Amino acid sequence: MSTIVFVDDNSKWTANYKRMLTPFQNELHCVYFQQPEEAMEYMSAHPTEVLVCELDLPVMSGPELFEMVDMLSPATVKIGMAQVRNVAETLDMLNQIKIYKLILKPFFLAEDLIVPIRAALEHYTECAKERELQQKIEKNLQILNKETEELLKKMKKKKQGHDRILKAMLGMVEQNLSLPVAEFDSEKKLPVKNYCEELLREFFQYYMYEKKNLIFHLNYLKNKFHFPGKSCDFLIRSKVEGEIPVTVMNRIAYVMFLNGFLCEQCLESYHIENVLEEEEKEYVLHVRYRWAESNYRETDPKVIKLLQHMVKELQVTLSDHMAEGDGEQGRMLRLYFRKEEGKCAAFY
Repeated sequence: MSTIVFVDDNSKWTANYKRMLTPFQNELHCVYFQQPEEAMEYMSAHPTEVLVCELDLPVMSGPELFEMVDMLSPATVKIGMAQVRNVAETLDMLNQIKIYKLILKPFFLAEDLIVPIRAALEHYTECAKERELQQKIEKNLQILNKETEELLKKMKKKKQGHDRILKAMLGMVEQNLSLPVAEFDSEKKLPVKNYCEELLREFFQYYMYEKKNLIFHLNYLKNKFHFPGKSCDFLIRSKVEGEIPVTVMNRIAYVMFLNGFLCEQCLESYHIENVLEEEEKEYVLHVRYRWAESNYRETDPKVIKLLQHMVKELQVTLSDHMAEGDGEQGRMLRLYFRKEEGKCAAFY
């Protein structure tokens, strides 16, 4: 039930309000005061939808009460009542206050009172809906700001990873100036260009788009490099239990890609084993290569040397440290990745 507060120092008018609003007592909870201070005390403890107040009060005027109510209960809709003795004086008073409606005295019909009150209640409901909507908007904005802040942190972290790769690539460019790349003819330059394009394209696959699902990584690498019918084996085995942070998993997956890419481009057939293990502070990727010396796809030793150099530099940059060597069963490589805190993706 809506609460309507009336303030009028004239007891006869107060009696008239009560008589006119008796038929609406099941709809409205009306409270009557002759002193503005008493009305303010009541409104400080009870939610009030509408305040109906005589403007010409002896001690605290109606406009002064409205001003106090604006601070005490800003949602309350205000209706003023006045007898128009001096039009200019009344208009000047209205220009100085903010009220929803003005009721002119004298009035004798209940409709003259209940109609503006109902209109004020509708206005109160509409304003309440607007406030609720505004609160939702502000709440959503806070959530959006928080998500934006988190996104900026992720972007900053991702940029740091990108900067590492960029630094490595710049270093390769500087070092490769000493290689006889400039002496390559157009036929030799084309595969080198294609190698670089694919390395960059795959880099964006793993780092820019963040394909975090490890099953995707495993299926993608298997479909790209594992062809047993052509004697091209690319095997991945994990001994890690639990979860690996996504930021680390992306680097490990890209290193696996580099292993397969190097062999795919240089060899007709190969056997690569990737075994991932977990130590106390690091993940270790053990890689073993085996191939026949006579099955090179790329026959130019300068191109092979350049590609090997590029892949090795990227592996060094992506891992925290690396060890390599030759064994009885082929080329051996170990890459170490420090564990990091962050969002994780399970390694199945």
